[in-house]
Amino acid sequence: MKKFLPILLVLASACSLRPIAVRSTAEVIKGGVGALYNESDPTFAQDAFPAQLKLLEELLYNSPRNASLLVLAAQGFAGYSFLFIEDSNPVRAQGFYRRGRNYALRALSDCGKFKNIKTENLAALSKELKSASKKDVPALFWAAFNWAGEINLKKDSPENLAALPKVVAMMRRVKEINPGYYFAGPELFFGTYYSRPPMLGGNPKKAKASFDQAQALNHGQYLMGYVLEAQSYAVAVQDQTLFESLLKKVKDLPAGQLPNARLSDEVAKEKAARLLEKENELF
Repeated sequence: MKKFLPILLVLASACSLRPIAVRSTAEVIKGGVGALYNESDPTFAQDAFPAQLKLLEELLYNSPRNASLLVLAAQGFAGYSFLFIEDSNPVRAQGFYRRGRNYALRALSDCGKFKNIKTENLAALSKELKSASKKDVPALFWAAFNWAGEINLKKDSPENLAALPKVVAMMRRVKEINPGYYFAGPELFFGTYYSRPPMLGGNPKKAKASFDQAQALNHGQYLMGYVLEAQSYAVAVQDQTLFESLLKKVKDLPAGQLPNARLSDEVAKEKAARLLEKENELF
C-alpha cells in the first residue's frame, strides 16, 4: 500500500490543480477577449471565432460551473451568430443561439436565483427577476439576447413565440438595472422589439425612443445601433430618408471609437452596404 501512496498523492494533487488551472486560464481569456472584439478584419475574426468558442467549451468540460466561462461562452455564441452566421445560414445560427442561451441559463441557475427559467410561468419569473442585481446582468442579458435571436429566426414556432414574453421580462430587468450594458444592448433590443407591426405589439414611438436613448448612451459612436434602427424601425415606418441617413452615418463614421467595438463596427459597415443594395426591395 505504501508504494502506491506517492502515486495517489500525485493524482490527488493533479485533480486539485486542474480547477485552479482552469480558473487561471479563464481569467486570461476574460482579460484578452478585447483582442477579438477589437479586430479590424471581419474575415479574420470569423475564422478565429470557432477555435475560441471550442476552447471555452473544453474549459467548461473541466469546470462546468465556472460562471465567467459560462458567460463568455454565451456572449461568444451570440456574437458569432449575430455578426457572421444568421444572415447566410439562419438554421445554423439558431443552434448556436440556443447553445449560447443554455450556457447563460446555466450561469443563472448556478447562482441560485433562477433555476427553472425555461419551465416556469411568466408570473413566477417576473417575481424572481425582482431579486436580480448588477452581478446578474451579464448572464441575464446574454440569455435574453441568444433566446431572442433564436426566436427571431424561427417565428413560425409556437413554442419559440410562447417564450418571447419571458425574454422581454428578462431584458426589461436588465434595462432597469443597467440600460447601458453592452453598448446599450437593452435599449437596442427594445428598439427592435417595438419596431414590429402594431397588431403584434409594436409601438413606433417607443421604438424610436429606445434607439435614440441607445445612441445617447453610446455618444453616437456605436455603428451597429444605426444598422439596427435602419433595418427595423426605418423599414417598419417606411421612412426611406431616415434609412439612407442612418446607413450613411455607418459608412462615414470611423470604426472602433468605443472600446471593444471595432469588430462590430466593421461588420456594421458590411451589413449597411448589403442593406443599401436591397433598398428597392424594402421601400
